[in-house]
This record gives sequence, structure tokens and C-alpha cells, in this order.
Amino acid sequence: MSDWRPSRPRAGLLLRARHVVRGATPASVWVLAVAALVWMGRTMPFQGQLVGIVDAAQSSVGAPVDGRICAVLVTLHQEVEQGQVLARLDDADVRLRLTQATYELERLRADMAREAADVEQQARATAAEHGLEAGVEQRRLASAVEAAQLGALSVRTQLEEARIRVQGVAVEADRLAALATQGMVGEPELVRVRTERDALQKRIEELASLHQEHEARVATAQQRLREFAPVGVAGLAVDTALAPLRWRLKAQEASLERIALDGRQLDLRAPIGGRVVAVTAQAGEWTAAGRALVSIVDPRPRRILAYVADAMRGQLQPQQPVRVHRGDAGLLGTAAIQSISPTVVRVPDRLWGDPRREEWAYEVVVTATGFETPGERVQLQLRP
Repeated sequence: MSDWRPSRPRAGLLLRARHVVRGATPASVWVLAVAALVWMGRTMPFQGQLVGIVDAAQSSVGAPVDGRICAVLVTLHQEVEQGQVLARLDDADVRLRLTQATYELERLRADMAREAADVEQQARATAAEHGLEAGVEQRRLASAVEAAQLGALSVRTQLEEARIRVQGVAVEADRLAALATQGMVGEPELVRVRTERDALQKRIEELASLHQEHEARVATAQQRLREFAPVGVAGLAVDTALAPLRWRLKAQEASLERIALDGRQLDLRAPIGGRVVAVTAQAGEWTAAGRALVSIVDPRPRRILAYVADAMRGQLQPQQPVRVHRGDAGLLGTAAIQSISPTVVRVPDRLWGDPRREEWAYEVVVTATGFETPGERVQLQLRP
């Protein structure tokens, strides 16, 4: 039996087909492998880790107005409480404005006396001509209201001046107390400042009580004027005569409120409790409004910020549990995803793979377990 062999043309065709199959097989295998990896990456749960940074509440205290810094009462890494005075601005400008307000009040007082005399004289002349005794009384009551308001405003000016002074003396007492513990200031100097502070506080209490009395007098005078119910054109005449003085009193009250607000802003207080991480000013420097002088960080962790790529974004959901790990302390606890940013954000420099190329990813906010340290890096692992 003879062996069968293909003819030469058919053998050539078979040989070429075999080479085509051999060349096409690796490419198809690669395509299928890539497709399988993409499908597995989108369907299988992520078992790796995310790197995150522990975030904490941070606040900066800035100068509310332009001015010179007369005292900085905290140092770097010092623990402070909420509301504690961190620094104080010089009160020379505020005290100068209070002095000007006092001079303006004295001028208003003189104008008030002159205006009251003129109104009374006009009222008596009108009463003599027309027998309008009611007009005289109405003018007298209106003048009494203005005089009571002027007296209350004068006491208010003294009260605000005393408050500003006691703030400065209190800051000075705290500074000297810190120096006294280091043996740099003698006890007599500290006692002198504390005595002055106590005297000013007592003066403030007295002025506050006196101001309340003046406010009661104003209310009583206004009530009497309302109950008098003037008749005829007497009311219009009084309003016309006293209108300029009344507007000047209101303008002075507004000016005093502005000065009082600026005085309260001289003491720069801590908005949160925490640790001082930056002090960018010294006593004696001039600062512009808005400049950050002291920065504070709350030592308690607030949240964890992690970043994921687009391929992993679909595998994460809010309220999904994660394990929080620290490199040197192992498992810190279990937390939950709070939110995921709708768009990519810039990744912090510390988490860049290549420090020369910035990275963008979705931000994942995770609750803190309470055992983290603000600023440290942690690993987050998705729970199965």
C-alpha cells in the first residue's frame, strides 16, 4: 500500500495556513486575557489597602483690624483652651477714639443746654401769647428725654473705657504671673498690677449699675412724654426744634458701639481648644487686618481622608465598613465610609507616588476610630 501525500500546490496552502494560525494565536490569547482582567477588576471585590491621612480640626486666629501687637501670650506646642487669650493688640487707637467721643459728648451736652434754653424761651413766649401751657410742658418733657439719653451715653463711654483698660491690665497680669514663676519679675510688681485690675473691675461694676440707672431714667422720661399726649401743633414744634440734636445723639451712639466692638476685638482668643502649631508674630510688630497670627490644631482626630482611582470608585459605597491599620501598631479599629467625592480632587503631596507629578483621585471620607494621631498616615482595608 503506497503512502498518500498531498500535491505540491495543496501542501503549500496547508503550510501557509499553519503559519497564519501560529501567528494569530498569541494575539487572540492576549486580547482574551486583558478582557478577563478588566472583567475581574470590575466584578471582584477589592482586597487591597487604601492609604489615608488623619485629619483634625484646625483654626487660625487673625488680626481683626490693623494695629500693633502689644503681647503674645502663647508659645509653640502650648496647649490652650477655647476662649483663652492668645495675643492682644495695642489699645492706643481705641482709647484715643474714646477720648474724642468724650469731647464730643461734652459738646453735645453744651448744645443740649443751649437748645433747651432756646426751646423753653420760645415755649414761654408762645404760651404767653396763646396760653398754650401744654406746649411748655411738652417741650420740657422732650428736653428731659434728650438730657437723660445724653447722660446714659456719657456713662456708657466711661464704662467702655474702663473695660478696655481692664483687658489690657488683665493681659499684663497674666504675662507678669508667667514671668514671676520663672523668677524674672518680683512679687511687688505683680501685686501692683493685680490691685489695679481689681480696682478697674470694681469700677466697671459701679459704672454698669450706674448705666442701668440712666437707662431707667431714659425709659421713665420717654414714658412721661408719651403719656402727656400734646395737643395742637406743640408736638410738631418740639420735634422740629430737637431733631438735629436727636440725630447727633444717635450718631454718637453708633460711634460708641463701633468703638466698643473694636475694643472687644483687641483680645485675640482661641476659637477651639488644642495645641499651638504656629506663631507667626511677636510683640511690638505691626500687623495688617486678616493676617494669621496663631494656628491651633485639635489633638483629637476628626476624620480620615483617603483617595482612590476611578477603577476602584465603583466598589466603594457610603457606610461601607473598613479596617484602620497603623504601620507600627497594627489594627486600630473599624470605621465606616462617610462620603465619596463626586469628582476627582487633587491628592495631597504626601501621597504622591512620584513627587514630581501631581495626582488626582476621588476623596473618600472615613470616620476616625479615636486612636489615630492627627497628620499620620494610616492604611484602610475593606472588610469582606
